[in-house]
Amino acid sequence: MRKGVSEILGSLIVLVIVLAIGVPLVLYANSLNSANSNAIGGSFQKATSALSTQFTIFQLNNTAKETFLYNYGQTPIQISQIIINNVSYSIQFTLKPNQLVSLADISSQIPNNLTRVTILIQANGNYYTI
Repeated sequence: MRKGVSEILGSLIVLVIVLAIGVPLVLYANSLNSANSNAIGGSFQKATSALSTQFTIFQLNNTAKETFLYNYGQTPIQISQIIINNVSYSIQFTLKPNQLVSLADISSQIPNNLTRVTILIQANGNYYTI
């Protein structure tokens, strides 16, 4: 009878040790998988947004009134930020399909003189530059 009890007790101790190590390991692996899935989903959504965002920026002259944005796609474009020479302008503007608009019409904050500048535009969560 003693020999049977010690085998059962030994089996229970091994089972407890395996569960004590295995359960946290499975939970940790599951949290890593969930974080990776969310990151991949966010990257996929940004890529899809970038593909559906179809607009161009062109300058006729070096002024904000003569620098234009044109949405040639079928999706409205939400412009949330314009950066000119490291100065950020937060705006909320929706560029509708087939709409042409000048930077001066988007925001009065933007300086008129745009000689030798870098323009960076955040549209639909992605950045575009000229």
